[in-house]
Amino acid sequence: MRLQARRAAATVTSGRLMSHDIITEIRDARKELLSLSIKDRERLVRRIVDELHAVRSSNFSNSPLSNSTGLGDLVARTYDTIPEIARMDDKNFGMVLDQFAELLETITSIVRLPTAVLH
Repeated sequence: MRLQARRAAATVTSGRLMSHDIITEIRDARKELLSLSIKDRERLVRRIVDELHAVRSSNFSNSPLSNSTGLGDLVARTYDTIPEIARMDDKNFGMVLDQFAELLETITSIVRLPTAVLH
């Protein structure tokens, strides 16, 4: 699997969060955990953190997440520890991926984007 080839260009596409794509990417990576290099792991965690940051700082989010200091702290702390996270043993790294997937699923269910109206 080539994680870098699956990077999303934007956080919002056609009125929906890219979180669905990153959740799929996390699940795919989880299945291929033993074959992921440290660089692949770092890229994946960076993508996850970028997605969380985009959701938190976006103007399209009419939810408590847009002003969440807790989510901001999580983003900052995770970004600072990406190399350490990527070097975790397979079991712990897999658990971290599972937790990120659950968090992104929860965020996706909370954040509601306005439907685009085409004229």
